[in-house]
Amino acid sequence: MQLNLDNFDKSIVVPFSTIDWPGKASMVVFLRGCNFRCCYCQNYKIWGAAPPIDVDGLLREIRRNRDYISALIFSGGEPTMRPNLLQSLAEEAKKEGLLIGIETNGAFPEVLDTLIDAQLLDALFIDLKAPLSDPQKYARIIGIGNANAYVEKITKAINIGCAALAAHKILEFELRTTLFKGLLSQNEITEMVNQFGVRYALQQGRAEMCVQRDLTTLTRDEIVELAAQCGRPLRIRTREKGDEDIC
Repeated sequence: MQLNLDNFDKSIVVPFSTIDWPGKASMVVFLRGCNFRCCYCQNYKIWGAAPPIDVDGLLREIRRNRDYISALIFSGGEPTMRPNLLQSLAEEAKKEGLLIGIETNGAFPEVLDTLIDAQLLDALFIDLKAPLSDPQKYARIIGIGNANAYVEKITKAINIGCAALAAHKILEFELRTTLFKGLLSQNEITEMVNQFGVRYALQQGRAEMCVQRDLTTLTRDEIVELAAQCGRPLRIRTREKGDEDIC
């Protein structure tokens, strides 16, 4: 299905997606600016400083497509870097009866706490980059010198998500890791998958779209093999077959 955006900035909106929130028809809004410089980022063109967003235009598009979607997802960049804009857009989307999801790197747990307390968040998707036990590895993947403070914040964000899900304050919580050959070992993936016991998705990276050009995409079969060795049910997400549950 193709939904039109007239003259709105198409680089920050996907009007119709069934991938970002599996099982939901959603509109995805990419808020510009990010505190990380991940080697496999596909959205590196919106890393930089964010120009003013046409909020009124965006709200018109949300309302115009309301009959085709059930959810609004904020992604980026890193959407929680712009908490005031994020909250105001979520409030308006809630008035339209839409569910709200956030795709985040987890570096701003206080923003998630605020949104949950205000009943403005229904689904939380955190992209876990590396084992939290290894800040140096985390730093290499996210392209910064020291990740110790970020590891603490991400751990807090995950605990916030776990508590909110257990208290039925949000509907869904998923940890996600994007995979490329040689970036993470089997032991590292197993550690990440089993640390928190929440739903976990291993995602197939697309090397041709990454900022770092020497990465190699894993096949679906290779991801199935990695998932099978983790010792618990997992979800995998690939171009070949979309979402699959691996027991």
